[in-house]
Amino acid sequence: MRRSGRARIDLNMEVLSALEQAVLDAIALQVPEVADAFAGPQVKVRVTARKNTGAGFYTTLDVSPRSPVDGVASPVGNVGAAIAGLEHGMGFLLWLRDGHIHKLEGYAYEDTSGIDFERVAFGAVGRRT
Repeated sequence: MRRSGRARIDLNMEVLSALEQAVLDAIALQVPEVADAFAGPQVKVRVTARKNTGAGFYTTLDVSPRSPVDGVASPVGNVGAAIAGLEHGMGFLLWLRDGHIHKLEGYAYEDTSGIDFERVAFGAVGRRT
């Protein structure tokens, strides 16, 4: 497994894990309206909560200044990645609340309770096939 070396959206890397950053980058490539919400040098992303559900994770995000994601329905993204310790990898969705970026979901079809998603090794992140 390797960590992704893709170009990254300019987000606050001190709070997003490498996996979260790579997934948000991949979703932004798929959904231009999401990329627009992350655009600009003043945009900051702060993680307000993380939860390993045992079948994936939820990361609650605070994006400021809040820029609406117009013209798309929640959830957005069709992203997957190989994850160390998971035979079938994971899928990812970005949830909106009231038209704003709210929560990143990672889902798996196997037990994830022993995985530290802030430090896990992962393969290429991209469109789910």
